[in-house]
Amino acid sequence: MARIPEEVIRSVQESVDIVEIVGKYVTLKRSGSSFRGLCPFHEEKTASFHVFPASGRYKCFGCGEGGNVFTFLMRRSNLGFREVLEELAAEEGIELPAQAEGPGEAEQRGRRLAALDAVRYAAGFFRAVFLRPAGEAARAYLEQRGFRAETLDAFEIGFAPDALRGLLDSARKHAISESALFDAGLVRRNERGQLYDMFRGRIIFPIQDLKGRVVGFGARAMGDAQPKYLNSPDSILFHKGREMYGLHAARDAARGARRLLVVEGYTDVMACHQAGLREVAAGLGTALTPENARQLRRFRERVILLYDGDEAGRRAAERASEILLAEQVDGAVALLPPGKDPADLLAREGLEAIEQVVEQARDLWGFRLERALERHDLKTLEGREKAIAELKEPIARMVDPIRRDLAFRLLAERVGVDEATLRRQIPTARAGRAPAADPPRAGGWVRAEGDFILAALGDATVWERVERAHPPDRFVDPALGRVAGAIHDLRTRGESVTREALLGALEDNDEAIRALQALDAEDGAFARAMRHLVRIEDGKRVEEALRSGKDPLEAVIEARRAKRAAGADDDGAR
Repeated sequence: MARIPEEVIRSVQESVDIVEIVGKYVTLKRSGSSFRGLCPFHEEKTASFHVFPASGRYKCFGCGEGGNVFTFLMRRSNLGFREVLEELAAEEGIELPAQAEGPGEAEQRGRRLAALDAVRYAAGFFRAVFLRPAGEAARAYLEQRGFRAETLDAFEIGFAPDALRGLLDSARKHAISESALFDAGLVRRNERGQLYDMFRGRIIFPIQDLKGRVVGFGARAMGDAQPKYLNSPDSILFHKGREMYGLHAARDAARGARRLLVVEGYTDVMACHQAGLREVAAGLGTALTPENARQLRRFRERVILLYDGDEAGRRAAERASEILLAEQVDGAVALLPPGKDPADLLAREGLEAIEQVVEQARDLWGFRLERALERHDLKTLEGREKAIAELKEPIARMVDPIRRDLAFRLLAERVGVDEATLRRQIPTARAGRAPAADPPRAGGWVRAEGDFILAALGDATVWERVERAHPPDRFVDPALGRVAGAIHDLRTRGESVTREALLGALEDNDEAIRALQALDAEDGAFARAMRHLVRIEDGKRVEEALRSGKDPLEAVIEARRAKRAAGADDDGAR
């Protein structure tokens, strides 16, 4: 994909009025040179959210959220950077450069658009059948489950007729091609090469992506047909491991509630919405995937797994908790009474019963730890060894150093083993290695890495020192590490390092863009970066001196004298 030139990004940003854009979502009042309102990203009673038209940026002094118009819309709508850029450019009449398409890419794009048309047609077809006499049994079943007509309307529930080619024949009459139906996963071929409908005699649940487009379907069998549930196959539109049911409808409510509940089934999502609990989504199939977890992390809200309390539900929650921990998602596990799903509990005891379960949620690591310890006899040496062995991999996959430290501490306490011994036995996370030297306590490594990037934006020559002392692959924060990698690539190509250039280089990495846009060029960032650098460099000199048998203090003093003599020492670095 061709990179968007920084001048085009700057042109789009300068053409829009950030006050007008933000004002669509926040009631703003002028306050001196800025505009102020209640923050849309956290609950507050006193306005601490400011928009600065002169700089084209916003900042909440309550929760710390900040950025520009791109970041705001990405955060507000959960769209990617390029999608936001394209929408703003279209509104302002700015033509973006065409993306370079290699051999076959234009054909693939055309197939994708045709498949989207086929899915849209299928959703309407299934919905129409559901409302006709052919859908009477499906309607009766859902009404018996307690679903009101307006809920079924809101989720666009449909029904696939029990006919071999019901959708196929109807689509043909409306000029929907067989190839588009096949690409969309709506029809299959038998051993003789003949096409037939993928879904037959099933209740249909349309699955939307975060843009609200139907990209696939879930289907529940009527009667004893197997499998009971069936999803669209992976296609050019739909990937079972990436999408979640109801996530598009849940995102605004999740921001307001500061949480997102993840349940196990389609009807659980619908029942929660009908009861007024709208910050709810479900995975597709039996397991949450790493792609789901990364998508949930973009919401920046606390994720609560609301699963069945039976053994199958506990195992599913255990697997999901490991994935969420590895992807650095803030979350917890709330287990329902065994044998009851959210729809059952809501029908019998109401919303208050669900809230009581959620209030008792355990944090992810606490739940995962207790599940492992339940399986082993901690009174025996062998039981403790097995418990530690089982938990090695989940800890090793943790990237965040604070969470990893807490995990070590809790495990050491529960199994009665020295924490230092555990640390020697369990490797650190593969995705983020701890730096060699400790930074100043105030701020920690993530703030230090942000300061390095701000310093590079202010003075590109500083980056050579940063890369020597703390290269991109050693960044603790993965998103900032990708920003650092983009700075390296720009410098390697001889291009200027600006925010706009970085936005263009990172256009497909929304998390890195958010991390970049959250960095404010505050006073003192450059000086702090220099102090961090000096400390890292001094730490490396001490290590080298110890290895070579030299006096470490003398090595540091000698290096600093040499730098001062060369005029290379930086203000604020001592």
